[in-house]
Amino acid sequence: MLTLGKIDHIHIRVTDLLQAQAWYQRVLNLAPDARYKHLQSGDHGVVMLANSSGSVRLAISQESKLVCEPGSVAFGVSGQDFLEWIDQLAGERVITRDGQSVARDSARDHQFFFSISFVDPFGNPFEIVSYDHTWLAGKLKLNGRHG
Repeated sequence: MLTLGKIDHIHIRVTDLLQAQAWYQRVLNLAPDARYKHLQSGDHGVVMLANSSGSVRLAISQESKLVCEPGSVAFGVSGQDFLEWIDQLAGERVITRDGQSVARDSARDHQFFFSISFVDPFGNPFEIVSYDHTWLAGKLKLNGRHG
C-alpha cells in the first residue's frame, strides 16, 4: 500500500510578499531557500522559505486580493512512489486544479523536483512532490513541461 513520505511544504498566500518574508524570517526564523529562486518569477511567483535544517518549508506567494482559500499541502515521496501515486490518483479519477483528470502528463517539472497537483472533492488543493528529478525526468519524458 502506498504511503506519503512527509509534508514537503505548505503554501501561504499573502498580500505583501516583502512584508511577509520579513515577518516569517524575524518571527519564525524562516529564510529564503536559494535552490527555489527560479520559482519567484511569473505571475504567481513563489518564495520558498525554510528553517536552517530544511525540515520546514513554506511557499509564500503574493495575491492582490486574498480569498478564503486554503494553501495546498505538499507531500514528499520517492520517485517510484511518485509514479505510483499518479497512477493511484488517476485510477480514483481525481481531478487536477485545472479540472482535468490526473495523468502522468499532469506532472510538472520544476527543474530539480517534480510535482502533481490535485484537489479533493471539496476543492482543497494538494500536491505530491519528488526530488528524484533525474530518474523521474527519464521516466516521464514531459518534453519541457515546466511548472
